[in-house]
Amino acid sequence: MNLEILANIENCTDDSLHSFIFNQKSKPLAALANVLQKLIPHGTPLSLEVGEVFPLGMNKEEQKIVILDEGITSFCHAKSQRQLCAIFAPTLLGLIDSYARTYEVSEWPHHYLVAETRCKGYSILLADFIRLSDELNLWHDIARILAQRLMVMSAREQELVGVDSYLKVRALLIEISIYPDAYRQQINIMSFIQRRTGLSKSRIMKILSELKKGGYISIDNGKLVDMKKLPAAY
Repeated sequence: MNLEILANIENCTDDSLHSFIFNQKSKPLAALANVLQKLIPHGTPLSLEVGEVFPLGMNKEEQKIVILDEGITSFCHAKSQRQLCAIFAPTLLGLIDSYARTYEVSEWPHHYLVAETRCKGYSILLADFIRLSDELNLWHDIARILAQRLMVMSAREQELVGVDSYLKVRALLIEISIYPDAYRQQINIMSFIQRRTGLSKSRIMKILSELKKGGYISIDNGKLVDMKKLPAAY
């Protein structure tokens, strides 16, 4: 785990089960290390600049698995263009779309990646990934990676689905506060929250304004500078 993220988690005053904190603490690092170590020699080097989009594949022959070795990327819905979450290296991406391609699911939510920082890694064609996973006996570790992601999705659903707009904003503010400083300083809070929730700018602005008035957050030029423990309800 990134040492700065770990320090920020330790300093976090929120005592709820936050999906980003849970994700970082429960990340199956040993399984990821084994899978990445064995797949990297067979991958094609990948480098993305900030804001660059990387499609995971438009058809079965082009479908790719991505190994993110350095950097942070957003995982996005292709249809709505909503950014679902920020993904920190090291990680393996593209497994959901690859399942759909492999088993010829007729309809599914396609995804793509957007680099939030400079990213480095490798891409592997789906057919090669499946073959190598069989040959190198990687499926047990891949199952661990996917099981952990299901738990994170459950925690995230609790934060963002069926809750009021304040709780959605609150959850994302806590997440931003834990990011490394260099990354957090690049984030415009308004844009970040809107891309992930679909809330109106006026509603987000009202909540942020009230939190600023209450002394809970400090914002400079759209960036989160400081944050105290946020109220549990609006």
